[in-house]
Amino acid sequence: MNCTPSNPICRRLTTALALPAILLLGGMANSAMAADRPSAVDLLPKETLVLLSVPDAVEMSDRFMNTAIGRMSQDPQLKPLAGEVYGAVTEVVSQFEEAIGLSLPQLLALPQGELTVALVSPEIGPPALVVLFDVGDQLSNARKLLDRGIAELERSGATRSQVTVAKTKITVYDGVGPEGRAVAFFEKDSTMVFSSDAGVIKGVLAAWNGGKADVLADNPNYAAIMRRCQGAKDEQPHFLWFVDPVGILRKIAEENFSLRIAVASLPALGLDGLSGIGGSVILDTEQFDSVIHAHILLESPRSGVVKMIALRTGKVTPEPWVPAEVASYTTLHWDVQETYTSLTTLYDSFRGDGALAAMVQAQIVGPSGIDLEKDILPSLEGRITIISSVESPLAIRSQGMLVGFKLKDTEAVAKALEKLQKMSNGRLVVERFGRKKYYRVVTPQFGDAPAELRQATPCLGLLDDYLIATGNDALYKTAMTTAAGGSKSLADELDFKLIASKIKRQPGGKSASMISFNRPEEGMRMLYDMATAEGTRDQLRNGAENNPFFKSLNTALDKNPLPPFAVLRQYLAPGGAMVVDDETGIHYMAFSLKRK
Repeated sequence: MNCTPSNPICRRLTTALALPAILLLGGMANSAMAADRPSAVDLLPKETLVLLSVPDAVEMSDRFMNTAIGRMSQDPQLKPLAGEVYGAVTEVVSQFEEAIGLSLPQLLALPQGELTVALVSPEIGPPALVVLFDVGDQLSNARKLLDRGIAELERSGATRSQVTVAKTKITVYDGVGPEGRAVAFFEKDSTMVFSSDAGVIKGVLAAWNGGKADVLADNPNYAAIMRRCQGAKDEQPHFLWFVDPVGILRKIAEENFSLRIAVASLPALGLDGLSGIGGSVILDTEQFDSVIHAHILLESPRSGVVKMIALRTGKVTPEPWVPAEVASYTTLHWDVQETYTSLTTLYDSFRGDGALAAMVQAQIVGPSGIDLEKDILPSLEGRITIISSVESPLAIRSQGMLVGFKLKDTEAVAKALEKLQKMSNGRLVVERFGRKKYYRVVTPQFGDAPAELRQATPCLGLLDDYLIATGNDALYKTAMTTAAGGSKSLADELDFKLIASKIKRQPGGKSASMISFNRPEEGMRMLYDMATAEGTRDQLRNGAENNPFFKSLNTALDKNPLPPFAVLRQYLAPGGAMVVDDETGIHYMAFSLKRK
């Protein structure tokens, strides 16, 4: 490809690269931070609607290389392949180097400190984009990229103006793109700031210069969320995010009549109590490979849709039927009856008394013969458990999933299943495994289907005091065997006990509404099998005929085949997660252990 200013593809590419968002391609730099300055949360206005921020790209890069994936990429048996793949990417990007003005290594070296993208709410007009990009000692290369973008903007006919505020020059281009938008930017202390609103960028600069203004750090909703998303021992996040969904809707509704109606209905739906959502990612801590936090900030008391999230607490130890070799295990306590009652109140408030019951009667009771409100809901105890497994050999449906609902009244549900089977017109048949009865859903069978296209075998039935449903009858049979004592249960496995103990030590862990356990090696094994399968390699070879990147990747794999799976496995450690429902809202935490 010949990239010249006359080439329209290259011109569009240059324009895109001039926009701040494309600078997110960086983040793997290896230099010192630029001069100290206020962080983005001390510069952005209090009315920030969306925030995505890497406080220190260099620190995040270094920490990432200490995680399992980072260390795996440096393994002597994988590093040559990783180098070949990087070279292939570099070769593809080099085709655009003339248009961009920088090579791939130069692009990736641009982030030297904070990298933040935000959407803020100006007093007048639509939400404005703000990007803060700390380039440190890479300022000259950043200017080259910016100059290419400026040249394209001027070539497109955008009008330029400048204003100086406290010795800092702000440049504004109007009439950018088909919609005639604006792009404003300034450079200060080796940091570039871009915005789609000149007034917003002036406010950012004023805050930088010490002007009195309410900033995002002063937003109580943002502060409350971030307090819940800090790491242990004051470990600072390497990535953080924040969203004000109600604020976004209200801002957009200022210029959209239909959305104003939706905004007016928020109190009736209870969604006006959704104060914000946010979270963080922390890498390479003393105990963990990575930690993820997410928090939904809710006002109290809850109502409407929010009240339907009726989480409760209870036992989290795996049931006797959960096999020891599962890939993942999740159990949660949910007051299903409360959720249904709240749904009924909300639905009927819009459609009239009895509307939900009538809809359920028509859609569920009529076709199946099962009365949801009488036969099922009163019988549910409230605990739901989900397990997954990965089967060999590799197939499209290698990953099986099974869901169990704990029951208070198994007899009532047994009668409901018998009724459902009788009304199924042969689509639900009775099967037996040992002395246990269960029901299999009859699905179309394709005798000439290839082996790797394993067909689903959905079934359901009662196991102990649980209603079980799965798309894999082999997993159901394994659960039945485990329940009968024929194989070990997950509850006795050391890795599960370790993860469960870590969860209990976290704030709120002893009263978690949900916990989860996972073995990432099982998911990695499936990806590994897919990558090394002959069918996958054949597809890659065919794609290499017309695609330079696939050609380079195929060559790299021929020269440096993937090592045995045991090489990858040694870097992976089990992980867990929990959900806590408290007076501030709903908090989610997930982590993976660090493999020594």
